[in-house]
Amino acid sequence: MKRLLLVILTVLTLAAPGAARARSTHHSLFPVTVVDDHGNHVRIPTRPNRLVTLFPGQTEILFALGLENRIVADGSKYVEGATDIAAPDGKSRDFRYPSEWPSKLGRDYPVKAPNLVHVEGGCCGTDFNLETIESVHPDLVFAPYIQTELGTYQKMRELGLKVIILDPASLNGILHDITLVGRATGAISPAHRLVQTLKAQMRQVRNAVRHVKNRPRVYYEIDATNPTAPYTAGPGTFIDDAISLAGGKNVADAVTTCRGTLCYPQLELESLVQMNPQIIVLGDSNYGTKPADVKARPGWESISAVQTGRIYPFNDDLISRAGPRIMIGVRRLLHLIHPNVRP
Repeated sequence: MKRLLLVILTVLTLAAPGAARARSTHHSLFPVTVVDDHGNHVRIPTRPNRLVTLFPGQTEILFALGLENRIVADGSKYVEGATDIAAPDGKSRDFRYPSEWPSKLGRDYPVKAPNLVHVEGGCCGTDFNLETIESVHPDLVFAPYIQTELGTYQKMRELGLKVIILDPASLNGILHDITLVGRATGAISPAHRLVQTLKAQMRQVRNAVRHVKNRPRVYYEIDATNPTAPYTAGPGTFIDDAISLAGGKNVADAVTTCRGTLCYPQLELESLVQMNPQIIVLGDSNYGTKPADVKARPGWESISAVQTGRIYPFNDDLISRAGPRIMIGVRRLLHLIHPNVRP
């Protein structure tokens, strides 16, 4: 018994200094002031232990930084499922559903669903539910840039809530936001490791396509409910950036009506025919669109990609969410655009 007590005391004595250092390091990170993607200065006095995220990509960032136990609410319950894994080390593999669900590496977060509180709204004329957000007493709210929700965010601030808007326009913007989240939450080291991993993957892809002479014209389809005026990703979006990194040329770069993070224009069929994409990537395949459907669309038969059959279903979740698994999406784009090129 005396020996057991001696061992326990020795362990406690050895552990105490480390614990003290951890506490000291933890407290030395705060207060901190961060500037979000829309220029708002947000002062965070102490480590935020109750986090709310209102967009899937942002929730994924928190999970990749090991912050899942501090998330008290997230966005809609309709963004739950599982197909792919993006771990902090950058490795990926198919998700074994449902045996691995819930898992901290699942495709759609939160993985603690349905136990987590869901904040509905933020879409289609319905504002984010302020009552739900207030009920979980958040220390910090991560929010997407939605123009119609700016008034809601202001109401949150008037209620004393800390709101950080994340709105990356490029792959580097995603890396910046991961770093920002790390600073705001105190997860600086995990954020640094994740950013370095993603940067290394970006360099690998960039080097792989450096000597490729042909950069095919790519049309990325988001929604073709009306096939005479489909939605696509325009210039200044991170999908546009991803296509470029993967060795393609986004046909929508010719669009002059918009530019930036919200540039998802409709293309007139006549314009799309003139752009003549050599590759069609179906981001709307998640909603049932098939290559055969595209081939059957009136007026599309003269497009190069239709004639050659280079029409590919694509998991839009891998490329449309500004989070850690964006490079999985980029690599899959690379495989479609340049099948013989390996990073």
